[in-house]
Amino acid sequence: MKFPSSRAWRKIAVGFLAAGLVTSAAACSTGSSAAPGAPAASQGKGTGTTDGGGALLKVFMPSTSNVYLAAASQSIKDEAKALNYTVNIVENNWDQTEQDQQVQEWLATGERAAAVLMWPAGAAAATNSIRLLSAQAPVIQFNNLVTPEASKYVTAYAGVSDTGIGKEAGANALAAVKKLKAEGVKFHGPDGKPNVVEIRFTAGYAAGDDREKAFAEATPGAFNMLAVEPTPTVDAQGGFKAASQVIPRFLGQGIDIVYAHSNDVANGVVQALEQNGLKPGKDVILITGTSSGDMSNLRGGKIWSATLQSPVIEGALVVRTAAQYIATGQVQSGDVTIESSAAKPELKVEAPHAATYMMNPQVTAENNASFDIWGLSFDKLMGK
Repeated sequence: MKFPSSRAWRKIAVGFLAAGLVTSAAACSTGSSAAPGAPAASQGKGTGTTDGGGALLKVFMPSTSNVYLAAASQSIKDEAKALNYTVNIVENNWDQTEQDQQVQEWLATGERAAAVLMWPAGAAAATNSIRLLSAQAPVIQFNNLVTPEASKYVTAYAGVSDTGIGKEAGANALAAVKKLKAEGVKFHGPDGKPNVVEIRFTAGYAAGDDREKAFAEATPGAFNMLAVEPTPTVDAQGGFKAASQVIPRFLGQGIDIVYAHSNDVANGVVQALEQNGLKPGKDVILITGTSSGDMSNLRGGKIWSATLQSPVIEGALVVRTAAQYIATGQVQSGDVTIESSAAKPELKVEAPHAATYMMNPQVTAENNASFDIWGLSFDKLMGK
């Protein structure tokens, strides 16, 4: 969740921590950022066990007033408890300046942590805080991208691939267009292309940058992009406000598809479309990124598809990555993506990769009731 058209493209490199669950592994991935990896000085002998022995994992992340973050926070606590770690979480109100102050205040206490789990409020401005934290403990970053400037201070990354989500959303949009064309649907854009409006995460939020870029790269030349409108907040209310601004401007041209960066944002888009006399799921196809928020519109067919981003898996992955680094003192190079396996993987005493992407399968009205990943239903995967 984590949450601007000609904006700089950055990369989150990714890896996974359990052997036998790798779907893909490569020394490079899309984007231009350097992969994270522990500085040479911090690599060394580990504890030899994934049992934390009560050691502290310090967590800095945005506010759990957001439903996704609340579920991720609970998953961090649950996984840490299972691995015998103590957790202390410090929240900010989506404000990097506030998070910077919190980091400085904690460092001034002299308290020691086995690792710091860091979700930057604003990745581009978080480098100094990450640098300061890395001098005290290994930093495992999650959800938000690792910038080139911060990569030498981040030991490993675990969690969502916003690039993967954008690509999956693009693939879902192309599949929807193919299906509708086969049914005889005509689109409103030049040369019969679908007219598209994108409702992206708030301007400056790195996840939005990645999802916008990846969607465009996955659909080259397929759509006539009418507008890319940032939300003021990354929730249904923000989606409604952004969509209410942009939809009336293009009613005369015809809007065929709306791509919203999350299902939660898309719920607000549904309301805005209906208030402008359009029927989502019939007049307009709504393709979304992550599967956060109320799923009633997806299950009712007003939202065509979402992309799974489980806060429960993300929370567990960042704790597991930290535990494996603490156990081994090492990081494997490269990045990997995990399978949508039914069984939760055994945590082994082996070095994590530099970064970990979790799975991002499509979610639709037809398949959401049949999810079984790590023994969890869709609702359980979303922390419900």
